[in-house]
Amino acid sequence: GTLAYRLPMLVQAAKDAGSLPLSRLRLPVQIVASTDDRVLASVQEARRLVAALPDAQLTRLEGSGHIPLLEARVNLADILRRSKLAERAARGSPKPKDWVSDYTPPSAEAYANASASLQSVRRLTSPVFLSTKPTGERV
Repeated sequence: GTLAYRLPMLVQAAKDAGSLPLSRLRLPVQIVASTDDRVLASVQEARRLVAALPDAQLTRLEGSGHIPLLEARVNLADILRRSKLAERAARGSPKPKDWVSDYTPPSAEAYANASASLQSVRRLTSPVFLSTKPTGERV
């Protein structure tokens, strides 16, 4: 059933993973690896990824097994907080946009163009168009 369906996808993904251009990734990455994983070579693979990714850091979970996030002593939020992942900027990226202090008001020409382009909408929705006299006659 499920294994027969997913196994070919996993095999193809494993084949494709070898050709991924990891060196082009500019986002900061935090890699977490268990030292006592008996199913996968987590630390060795983590070291390979840290070497391949330009802005990667490794957190080793000493004494953790194959599923460390289910272990009571492993707290992913604390790991990410300590790694300062959110504070690390992507390499070569511009500073984040501050929508308040970086605001530039539109020029008079841009304002006039926007106003002119809305003229037909204003005519259709104008309260004058929708107003009526007490007799029901449209104004």
